[in-house]
Amino acid sequence: MSSSASRRTLAAACAAALLGTAFLAPAFAQDPSSRLAQSETRLEAIRLERQRLRQDLAGIAGQFATDSAQLVNIERQIAASSSLIAEFDVQLGVLGNLLSDMTRDILLTRDRLTANRAVLNERLRHIYKRGPLETIEALLTSRSFSDLLNRYKYLREVAVFDRMLVNQVAELEVRLADQRSSLGRDTERVKRIRAENLREYQELGRLEQQRQERLQAFSGRRAEARSTLTRLAAEEQELRNLIADLEARRRSAEIEAGPVTVSAFTTSDLGNLPWPVRGEILWQFGPDSDGRTTIPREGIGIGAARGAPVRTVHGGAVVSVAARTYGQTVIIDHGGGYYSSYQKLQGVVVGEGQRVEMQQVIGNVGGDAANPHIEFHIYEPGTPGPRAVDPLRWMRRRRDPGGGGS
Repeated sequence: MSSSASRRTLAAACAAALLGTAFLAPAFAQDPSSRLAQSETRLEAIRLERQRLRQDLAGIAGQFATDSAQLVNIERQIAASSSLIAEFDVQLGVLGNLLSDMTRDILLTRDRLTANRAVLNERLRHIYKRGPLETIEALLTSRSFSDLLNRYKYLREVAVFDRMLVNQVAELEVRLADQRSSLGRDTERVKRIRAENLREYQELGRLEQQRQERLQAFSGRRAEARSTLTRLAAEEQELRNLIADLEARRRSAEIEAGPVTVSAFTTSDLGNLPWPVRGEILWQFGPDSDGRTTIPREGIGIGAARGAPVRTVHGGAVVSVAARTYGQTVIIDHGGGYYSSYQKLQGVVVGEGQRVEMQQVIGNVGGDAANPHIEFHIYEPGTPGPRAVDPLRWMRRRRDPGGGGS
């Protein structure tokens, strides 16, 4: 091989090597690892928040909570799922760009490795053909000392280039293996994120369905509560009208015949009357709100065993026995504008016009099937008619949480 041809071959190989090195420079300025790390931090925070929301919802479900509290919790879970999906989209975008850049780098590295291997193979074939004496022959056939120095420099450059070519081929092989390994890891990561993204979309769909079910249940319960409130208000008004009518009749009779009734209730009875039945107080006197509706309460609710005897709190005359929602109602006139009302009874054993004594049995505990109880009212004289008051101001202080005293 002539000196000029060898130099041209060496120059071309060096140019190709330098060109390949330029192609191996980083393909993007921003570091995607930092963006992925930030996204992972946000994902972890969102996951922890959603876990807390799920625990809160489980706690709410175990209580007599409002539908609105459950809806607020579900809305927050929906927002958390949407945030997770957004973060997954960020990660998929970053990893998609990273995979594209990595694929391009792998192709460039592979092309560079193929070119360098071709050059290296050509050099090996040339060395094999010429043999190891070519170097000595090139030096010994020099025409002058300057020609000898030039040939020595050239041969030294060829040796340096050969070593560089071998090292570069080895480095490119390692680089290609690392890039393929990184590509495999990131590809698996993309698959995992896509699977999580799919699960999150399914979770979002489940939450949306749960939200719709809660809204429907809320609408149904609201309609039911409105109906119940209307019915209770009507019954309370009917009872007030009945008490007012009874009091008007009593007063009319007194005007015609003179005072004929004396109140059985006296100030000494305040805090001393016996309880109509032993049991737990279910609700107090006054408006009662469950978070959705406000229910008028003109008496107290007393829970007791179904069929337990219900007794009068004082002597008087039975002025009304009527069937109402969830049972029968007995009203006793204690004289002087004082009345007591016993509602949600079953098995009433007294009739209108009958005189009763204190602690006489008038019926048994009724109420609804799941919650047997009675409702007890006391009315005091008022203007224009009797008014409902808190029965507890007349009743004995209970000796134990579940008992009413006798």
